[in-house]
This record gives sequence, C-alpha cells and structure tokens, in this order.
Amino acid sequence: MRQAWDIETDVLVVGYGLAGGVAAVIARDGGADVLIVEKNQYPGGCSIFAGGQILCAADAEAAFQYLTAISGGRMETDIIRTFAEALAGNEAFIRELGAIDGAEVRRVPGQQGSYPYPGQETWYSIRVPRVPGFDGFDWLLCRNKLAGVNLIKVTVDNVESRGIKAMLSTPARRLETDDSGAVVGAIVEKDGQELAIRARQAVILATGGFEQNDWLKKQYLQGIPFYSMGPLTHTGDGILMAQKVGAALWHMWLLHGSYGFKTPDSPIAYRHSIPGYRNPKRKMPWVVVDKLGSRYMDEYPPAPQDTGYRPMEIFDPDLPGYPRIPSYMLFDEKGREAGPIARPMAFPGYEYEWSEDNSQEIEKGWIVKADSVAGLAEAIRERFPENEGRMDAERLAATVAEWNVSVEAGKDRFNRPPGTMMPLVQPPFYAAQVWPMITNTQGGPVHNARQQVIDAFGQPIPRLYAVGELGSFFGHLYQLGGNLSECFTSGRIAGQNAAAEPRLP
Repeated sequence: MRQAWDIETDVLVVGYGLAGGVAAVIARDGGADVLIVEKNQYPGGCSIFAGGQILCAADAEAAFQYLTAISGGRMETDIIRTFAEALAGNEAFIRELGAIDGAEVRRVPGQQGSYPYPGQETWYSIRVPRVPGFDGFDWLLCRNKLAGVNLIKVTVDNVESRGIKAMLSTPARRLETDDSGAVVGAIVEKDGQELAIRARQAVILATGGFEQNDWLKKQYLQGIPFYSMGPLTHTGDGILMAQKVGAALWHMWLLHGSYGFKTPDSPIAYRHSIPGYRNPKRKMPWVVVDKLGSRYMDEYPPAPQDTGYRPMEIFDPDLPGYPRIPSYMLFDEKGREAGPIARPMAFPGYEYEWSEDNSQEIEKGWIVKADSVAGLAEAIRERFPENEGRMDAERLAATVAEWNVSVEAGKDRFNRPPGTMMPLVQPPFYAAQVWPMITNTQGGPVHNARQQVIDAFGQPIPRLYAVGELGSFFGHLYQLGGNLSECFTSGRIAGQNAAAEPRLP
C-alpha cells in the first residue's frame, strides 16, 4: 500500500461532466472535502453538447413499471426502484441547483416515454433555456444554443460557490487500493508529472463512456466501424481503471446512437437532423439503403436519434461483410431544399456549420448528385470506395419506385409513419454516406442502487462509486433524456453515500 501522497482529500471525483459536478456538490454538502480532476481542458463531458432535456417522472410507481419494461429483464429490481424514485425528485432538485444563479427551469410540453409500455404517460422533461447574464462559454462555438451548455453553467456555479477545487487537463491513470482492496486514491497526470491523490473517504468515477476507444468498440459492438460524436477524451478510462481493481462490466453492447455522417476532415461524427422524439407529422426527406441499394429499416423510429444503428449491424457471411455499413441516405431536390440533413456538434477545434440547403456539402463531395436514380448508383460506386462497387442500379431504381408507391398509399412495409414520408421524384437525386453513430455509450462497471461499483463476484468494491454514463442504468432500451437525468440521480446518490463513508485516518 502506498505511504506517500502528493495531495489529500476526502472524496475524489474523477471527471467533471454533469454527473461528476453534481456528485462533487452533494458530497461537499455532506461535509466532505472534495477535489475534482478532469482529463479535458474544460468541464462538460458529453452533457455540454446535449439538447438539455432532462427526464422527470410525475409518479414513481408508474416510472418503476416503465423502467422495468425497458430494462428487458437485465436490471435488478432495487436498482430500478431507486432510479424511479430519484427521477420523481429530479425537478425539485434541479430547481434547487438552479437557484444559485437564477437559472430559468421550464417544463417541455407534449413529451412522454419513447416506447409504448405501461407508465409511458408519467414522463415529462424539463430544461434550462436561460441563465441570466450568461451567453455561453468563450471556448465553445455553439455558445448557449444547446441547453446542455446551460446545465453545465449551473453545475459549475454550484461547484465554485462551494469552493470545490477542479484540476483540469489532469487525466487519471489508475486507482490505488489498500491491502484489503479498498480504493484509497488515484494516480493522475499533471503537466507530464504523476501525482498521487489520497481519498480518505471515496473515489467517484465520472469519466464518461468509451465513444472514442476503437479497441473497446471493436470488442463490444457488433458492427464495425462505429463513429462517435463524443468528446475525444472519452476513451473508456474509467472502465479500464475499474476493471483493474476487479469491477464487473455490464451492457457494454448498448449505446445511445443512430446513423449519421463521418467526413474526411474531422474525427467527430455528425448526426442526422431529425430531433430525438418522433413527430408522426414531421417530414423526413430521405430513405436509407444498403450497399446494394435496398431499404431495410424504418428510418424514423420512435426515438429517431436512438436505435437507428441497430439494423445496420448485421453481418452477412455470404458476402462476406457488413452489407449495411456504410449505408446511403437518398433524397431528391425537394428534400435538399427542405433543410440541412445533419446537425454537427461544435467541439472546440472541430466546429462546423452545415449549410441550410446542403449545397456546401455537395461542393465538398460529401453528398453526390445525379440526374437519374441509375446515375446516382453510378455516382455512389465512383465516389465512395467503401461501397465496394456493389450498388446495383436496377435494384436502387426498384427501391425508389417501391418507396414512391408506399408514399402515395400511405403505408410502408417497415412501418414508417405516413406523415413522415416524402416521395423521391424531383431530380436531381442525392446520396450521402451514413454510418452507425454513437451519441454516447451505456456500458461500464456494474453498480448497485447506492452507485457502488460491484466486483465480478457481486460484492461492492469498498469506497468506489460510478456515476453518469459510466455503467449507466440503461441496458436494454435507452429512454431519451435518460442519461442527462441519470447524471442528477446518480450524482446525488453517489455524493451522499461517498460523504457518509468512514474517514480514514
């Protein structure tokens, strides 16, 4: 066991996104001395780029029923119950946090659970549309266009008002344990030097997911490749550190994501432009086809920014290969004029504004066009080597013809809502390459209802907690808004319990 330490604190929080910030605040309110270390040069994690809609429950029992259904038998009852009860208290808690800087907290009308299970009606969302006097962070291009920016502002203000120190650009490298296996600190790196930080009560891991770890993605996700819109710092560090001290892992296969775009000049993927909740009357101007030119899914599922990646993962041993990775988004001239097909997030250093009419992206060659559907098939074969020359002109023409008949009849064989359908009839025709895309991952270390990390034999690893998307609650279906809300629920549960741990001498 290590004897010499460079820094000592009661509770060490590793990661300064929304979950880490909330955990730090609650631990400090519980009487603990708290220190945050953050790998990135700024706070925020994935949450800062979120739309900012936070899931809340009007009734805890109805929430329990719904969460049980979407868990698909993969989650323990006490964890489901604790999460449901915490979600019922989310709005009051967030309003309490928002009081620090007068943040406006507003309910989002007309929303409910993403999936038709019992308890669907109990869900609603809140957001923070405005923080008085705040116009965004100087280092962030999107400023405060996304309500997730405002959530981080509220969190940062609560952290700073309590005098909690945050060390930025300070990645954690490994956890330190004592002779009994209890976690008693961490080794971090600052300015090229290792520092040993002792945690007298607990370590809370809030390091996010493994969106940018290619090795983990290849091992745990069925499809290859997946691209991510997550921060480049999200490389699964917390997963690996937790494994090193004995943590079990769960639902590493599940992610929040859909299909989107990967351009040659950015490591960040861009998601398509249809919002997260399905509006059965809102038009989606495109269809998606595989490498051969066939449709294979409802492009507008109940949660359009989620589950869209699942049909893309199929491996065909007769090709052999992935016939749907990449796929192709098709639209016509009327669809091009309907608005941008992508919604890039504005990560510092990789900011991009997609043109309103998609013309800029056509000029860049990201979108190909042709005067006929047969010509479009040829353009795809020539422009995109990932197609492997498989795009069949006759099959693509038949697919488009079948789609247009379906639009006129108002009935799609993949059950896409009629109100979302637009015909592909007005030349020129366009195609853009799309890939399975990660908004954020859900897998990580197993935790119990107290947010304690669990080892391979079902026992808590003493003094170690995990929050946020690092081993998220969601292990079967993801409920939109759930990860943001989980930052608040898991953060306050872990913060309370970590501050209550016996303080080591």
